[in-house]
Amino acid sequence: MNRVLVLWVGLVLAAASLAQAGVLTPEVKAKVAQAWQPRLLVRVHLNSPQDIVALEDMALDFATLRVADHAEVVVTPGELAEIRRRGFRTEVIQREEDVLPIPPDYHTVDETWVTLDSLHRLYPGITKLDTCGYSHRFRLPIPRFVISRNVGMREDEAAALLTGMTHAREPIGNEICLYTIQWILRNYPDSARARRYVDSMDLHFVPITNPEGFKYITDSSLVNPWWRKNLRDNANNGGPIDPNYDGVDLNRNYNWRWTSGGSTDPANWTYRGPSPASESEIQALVTLATQRKYVVGISYHSYGYQILYPLSFSGRYAPDDATLTEIAQNLGTQIGGYAPSRLGGSNQSSVWFYGQLGMYDFLIETARSFIPSPESIAIESQKNFRGLTYLLDRSFRSGVTGHVRDSLTLQPLLATVEVTGLTGDSIVPRTSDSLYGRFYRLLRNGTYTMRFSKTGYIPKTISNITTTSDSLTKLEVLLARISGAEGEERAGGSGQRIGAWPNPMREQCMIYAGPEQVLTLYDLTGSRVRRLTREAGKSAFHWDGKKASGERVSSGVYFYRVEGESYKATQRVVLLR
Repeated sequence: MNRVLVLWVGLVLAAASLAQAGVLTPEVKAKVAQAWQPRLLVRVHLNSPQDIVALEDMALDFATLRVADHAEVVVTPGELAEIRRRGFRTEVIQREEDVLPIPPDYHTVDETWVTLDSLHRLYPGITKLDTCGYSHRFRLPIPRFVISRNVGMREDEAAALLTGMTHAREPIGNEICLYTIQWILRNYPDSARARRYVDSMDLHFVPITNPEGFKYITDSSLVNPWWRKNLRDNANNGGPIDPNYDGVDLNRNYNWRWTSGGSTDPANWTYRGPSPASESEIQALVTLATQRKYVVGISYHSYGYQILYPLSFSGRYAPDDATLTEIAQNLGTQIGGYAPSRLGGSNQSSVWFYGQLGMYDFLIETARSFIPSPESIAIESQKNFRGLTYLLDRSFRSGVTGHVRDSLTLQPLLATVEVTGLTGDSIVPRTSDSLYGRFYRLLRNGTYTMRFSKTGYIPKTISNITTTSDSLTKLEVLLARISGAEGEERAGGSGQRIGAWPNPMREQCMIYAGPEQVLTLYDLTGSRVRRLTREAGKSAFHWDGKKASGERVSSGVYFYRVEGESYKATQRVVLLR
């Protein structure tokens, strides 16, 4: 059976399960409406942004994180009374019961799958549609759409992750993802920009991270139009959905200072869950990002016209704060009128992606409302697409990339990659990937020193690395094993090791080959490069990187061979000029 059809059948069955749980039946709709405490969108006036500290223990559901002379929060009548009791002047902007139905211009979960399937069928050679996981309670498949020139294989190239609808009430993120997908596909290969993205990157889209939360809004006749969470059964009673108690705020469930953000109360709309990464939606994204090691990403939310980036915690900023700030400012400029601001260092997606994996992920709060008007969909999509193209283009310049490999076998290494002065205990050490040994580090223009290390290998430090706006600076790093390299042999019965030092070499090296007096060097084609004779009284051969004629050989891999009466041994030496 076709994989997309399998996913579609799964979606239908999961939707049936959701209906059986009482979301869609008229009786339960009536019960929900009777028990539900309608929320209020409230403006809380502040004398200064610091006044918000007086409300921190309430774990409020901020409609936007753009706080200046006021904050906008979604609250119950009880929460509003408490805010007023604390002395704040408030203004009710909108009541939940007055919210109009979601315009049909927005794609539902089902319509999103149909659209993605249609695009995959139109462009099968450069797209893939599957699921990266399933929703927590009703096992709705979470769609993942991939665009790449060789979409069926993992290539040695940069990847980007674009996600939407972590929160159920924010469908504009889905629309921006769909707009971006369609623009790239329709303009490939005629547009140089689209061609560059498809041919030189892997683009991964998860347009609806929270399908069951969104389906709950659209299929419950908008009893809860501002619903934010997924549908976890917090009471573990298997009964109908309880909107006053069920669900987890997915963007407070990441395992990064998990106790620092969100609420411990399941009834609260910022409930962070029973444990870090407890929700299957978050497990799906964590697994996806860990396996692929994305370079950049955007998570689309609404609302507030903000570019949020990691991180600010206890007065400290991210080691890459200067680069992240520069990118965030340019993102805001490209989109138009979006203000950059640091995220707190707690359990949100962008902070986890950066802190754990080194990914430069930006949380963009789009538009001026949770569900902008139909006329705003195209406007917001086009504006945010301009920002995305800047971010994707930025991943091709002003930074360092390359590979880390074993100096003898040339096999890729999962190694620690550090930039001097840009490390700290607020992040997990950065590494190259295990498949290609590839690493990326976007930086501001300047000169840097980098250190590469791996257990069992001699660390290597490279200085005076210059980054420019023209392209990424490329490095090929070879690490030598400690106490002899893999595949090392011993010369005859002498017990002496055969090996070269340093390896890789730049201008010259010493080659140890036991008691033998003659050694022959070959290139990769098997042609002899030079025969060396060991000087009297010396314990090693000296090679100056030249042929017998005195001509310097080019960078590359060379083999040296020694032969005794009862043995032969061949090893590699790598020359980097």
